[in-house]
Amino acid sequence: MQPIIQVQSVCFSYAAEEGKKPAEPLFDHLSLEFEEGSFTAVLGHNGSGKSTLSRLLNGLLLPQSGRVLAAGYDAADEENALAVRKTVGLVFQNPDNQIVSSIVEEDVAFGPENLGLPPEEIRRRVDEALRQVDMTDYRTHSTSRLSGGQKQRVAIAGMLAMHPRCLVLDEPTAMLDPRGRREVLQTVRRLNREAGMTVIWITHYMEEAALADRCVVMQKGGVLLDGTPAEVFARRQVLQSAGLDMPPACRLAFALADVGLPLPCLPLTEEDCAAALARLLGRENNGEGTGAWQN
Repeated sequence: MQPIIQVQSVCFSYAAEEGKKPAEPLFDHLSLEFEEGSFTAVLGHNGSGKSTLSRLLNGLLLPQSGRVLAAGYDAADEENALAVRKTVGLVFQNPDNQIVSSIVEEDVAFGPENLGLPPEEIRRRVDEALRQVDMTDYRTHSTSRLSGGQKQRVAIAGMLAMHPRCLVLDEPTAMLDPRGRREVLQTVRRLNREAGMTVIWITHYMEEAALADRCVVMQKGGVLLDGTPAEVFARRQVLQSAGLDMPPACRLAFALADVGLPLPCLPLTEEDCAAALARLLGRENNGEGTGAWQN
């Protein structure tokens, strides 16, 4: 099956400011693919290229060379602009930059209206999108009176009303409190599991990345690591060399391993950690060994 998004040998650099030398290339022949229905977390420090990648994926930025294909459409072709934006919906870090109306349902209707859809189809899409993000009860509320997490869910609903096949979220929980972060992450994970929505989740929260199917770690415009969360977070030394942390459960597992108490497997969540500790205690009592996953 052809991936829904293909980044093929892309080179990109930002234009130089007047009177200054040209900027160094951010991407130098970057290649990545994203399978339909997958949930990928993209990690990396500021300046690693995460946000730039998100804008390349839906055509807000265009590569100087190479190609970005969304469902087979070349994002650099002006004739494909609408098809690319309909395929790949982009949700920004700050929902206030994306919300354009003072009433929730009017904001969600903005995209479909600009597609020229008939009123009955717009109504159906708005109802569906609000239901998908659990915001139906707030349909007539003022957007200015919503919490940060609710605003972000409205921004996601606005994208869903466009019926994209892929949702790219650029650090969508960075400005939210823990409750808001949890609400938004639960909403997007449900869309991925139940609706088969392809999700590319850009974050600097390691515990969020641990819930993805795949983790891509970026450094200086390139891919440092690419694999399952267990594979990526097992590479402690590589992550440390890049100045990146691990989820708390992983940190505890490595701390135990360092003092001679390796867990049977590398836990990624608190629940995984509790289960692994229970298994460790059971094996210790039975005199059994444990698995070797740490490097």
